[in-house]
Amino acid sequence: MTTETGLDDLPATAWVVLGVLSFKEELSGYDIKQWMDQSVAFFYWSPSQSQIYSELRRLEDHGFATSRIDRTHEIRYRRLYRVTDLGRERAQEWVAHPDTESVVLKHPLILRVWAAHNGGPTQLIPALKRHRRTLGEELERIERHIANAKHRPEWAYSVIALEWAQRQRQSDIEHLDWLVTRLTSMPQ
Repeated sequence: MTTETGLDDLPATAWVVLGVLSFKEELSGYDIKQWMDQSVAFFYWSPSQSQIYSELRRLEDHGFATSRIDRTHEIRYRRLYRVTDLGRERAQEWVAHPDTESVVLKHPLILRVWAAHNGGPTQLIPALKRHRRTLGEELERIERHIANAKHRPEWAYSVIALEWAQRQRQSDIEHLDWLVTRLTSMPQ
């Protein structure tokens, strides 16, 4: 099945895996998962290891990737994947034709704020403060990944995406601070 752009109708996970492979490095499924956890997870999501391997097989079936067995370790071996020229072409087409679908925010804590008339905000404030700490920890991790990636010119766009995630977390922290202040000022 193809879309109106002529691109194979692949799920987002396949495009993410292909995007990681397009950095021209030969990678194992485990390596791809590590890349995703250190970048894509901060602004999209990080698929499970099994999803990654399923997509790697799909990419090979489409001719977008190839693999080989690496036996450099005496005890075990691993399968390494590389993007093909066709895969690189499709990744370029995919980037050139972005979806126009709107972003859907699913925020379970904000949903509970919406329903807080069923018991008031006092139960929510501790959860919001925990979420703020989690965002602060994510922000620190993002900043470390930015610092580590800045030295590689081929990762310039990844750095920009991570900087976006950094700004988004900073904004979320500001919004949570506002929300806690707003909730604590409400009559009990």
